[in-house]
Amino acid sequence: MSHDLNSASESTAEVVTSSGYSDRPTKLKKKRRFRRMVIALILGGILVAVIQSLATLTDHQFANFASAAVTLVTLLFVAYQIHRLALQRGFRLLVPGIGVGLLAITPLLFKFDGFSGEMVPLFKYRFASPAPEVRQLENSLGAASEAAPNDISSNPSARALTNSLGFLGNDRTAVIAQRQFDVPSSDGQLPTLWSQGIGAGWSSFSVVEDRAITLEQREGLECLTCYQLIDGKLLWLISHQALHQNPLGSIGPRSTPTIHGDFVYAQGATGHVWCVNWRNGETRWTVDLLELAGWDQAASEAAITWGRAGSPLCVDELCVVPYGGPDANQATGRSLIALDQQSGEPRWIAGADQISYASPALLTLAGVRQIVSVNEATITGHRVDDGGKLWEFPWIGQSNAGANCSMVVPAGENRFLIGKGYGGGSALVEVTTDQSGTLSAFDVWRSSEVLKTKFTHACVLGNTAFGISNGSLEAVSLSDGEQRWRQSRGARFGQGQLMLVGDTLIAQAEKGEIAFVAADPDAYRESARIPALESKTWNVPTIAGRHLLVRNDRQAICFFLPERKP
Repeated sequence: MSHDLNSASESTAEVVTSSGYSDRPTKLKKKRRFRRMVIALILGGILVAVIQSLATLTDHQFANFASAAVTLVTLLFVAYQIHRLALQRGFRLLVPGIGVGLLAITPLLFKFDGFSGEMVPLFKYRFASPAPEVRQLENSLGAASEAAPNDISSNPSARALTNSLGFLGNDRTAVIAQRQFDVPSSDGQLPTLWSQGIGAGWSSFSVVEDRAITLEQREGLECLTCYQLIDGKLLWLISHQALHQNPLGSIGPRSTPTIHGDFVYAQGATGHVWCVNWRNGETRWTVDLLELAGWDQAASEAAITWGRAGSPLCVDELCVVPYGGPDANQATGRSLIALDQQSGEPRWIAGADQISYASPALLTLAGVRQIVSVNEATITGHRVDDGGKLWEFPWIGQSNAGANCSMVVPAGENRFLIGKGYGGGSALVEVTTDQSGTLSAFDVWRSSEVLKTKFTHACVLGNTAFGISNGSLEAVSLSDGEQRWRQSRGARFGQGQLMLVGDTLIAQAEKGEIAFVAADPDAYRESARIPALESKTWNVPTIAGRHLLVRNDRQAICFFLPERKP
């Protein structure tokens, strides 16, 4: 009997704690918490996977926002469950301590490096190799020679076979008709003439003869700079005190200089316009658009949040740029301003809609040579001589939110193509005239599924338009707007840039590499992908004959493409 009582007592002791309570409920609670964490992680992972799988149908930026929200909620829930488990074991400060430790250590090891074009936060290891050194003027006066030095002037890489005089090439269409190089199949076939640091900004290079000209930010100075094509030597630099910066769009100028005759015309991010002799850097005139419009920089950037990005259009002794102003004024206008190329004096101001980030284009539509402007919420056609509005087409956007960035590109007789990111899509627009001579614009087709060009533009070849749409290169039939093919998700370029040279597409991936892709309407065929820049790149590549220049906000590289064999 005594033996039985002792056995029962020992059995009871196995399930009773020192305080007299069973530990079975505690074990069950632990199991439940582990089960909840596993379920939360599985459900969160599935939900993120579904959101990302739908990103190609909507917008990768929106998908990333949603994925980040789901991930944050999931991790907070898991952290809470771990915290409750730690409390049961007496570790009250375990989870808060880990959280505080991570918050303290992370800034010591990494620094915030802006956002990608799809709103993914970027971080840079603090102890990584520093950015390449920025070239300085060897002559403190900034004087430049009229020609390349004799010892390099005979070198085939000293001068461009063909100039590239401005944004998206000489015709401002992102299309160069003749390819003067062989397409490389590896990076070993792509010699580098120079690679060096450069000031911040999203401008591209314009190339004339032996010179490459761009805009950049050097500390508090917005600079127009000229480099020697063969070796990257800084030939001249002019600057003025100005700084545009935005947490999402980063720092510096974002338009590309335009070379016309003996002069280069350029617009900074804060509305400063230059006319400079490209041979020696002598300033002909400057104009402050904010001063003309009666605007200060703070008010301007509240409406045009990511800085002025319109590249000057030179036509008929005029330099035409987007204008902007505090109020819509039908009498004086604000969409465009035309400056006299000789003096910089305003010749006309036109258009009532606020400006976007697109550059004006010169097209002939319905038999009329005209300037086409993509504005904040419209596209308009204007007479060249006085800026008078010829027609208007609605193209919804907001210059401090879902902005219009792409300019129009010609796409057949009396037609142009326009694209937009932020889920916007594209449209093929035709301009016609009636018996009275009145012009009007209508969409031949419109689609929210193709050519969602965010910071880039479509390239048109025959009946096919190629474009980086929502981060993936695709081919679209111009006749009906149907997609022909799309680059695979694993190969996508992100919010990069695109140029078409003859039969070859040159894509600048957002992460910095350069890809050569056949301009084939039937299939995606990548010839080579070359390592190039090593950080976020929104700048359009420049092709001048055999010279390929790429840059971002900290580095510039000049490649010399292989000679094309007959």
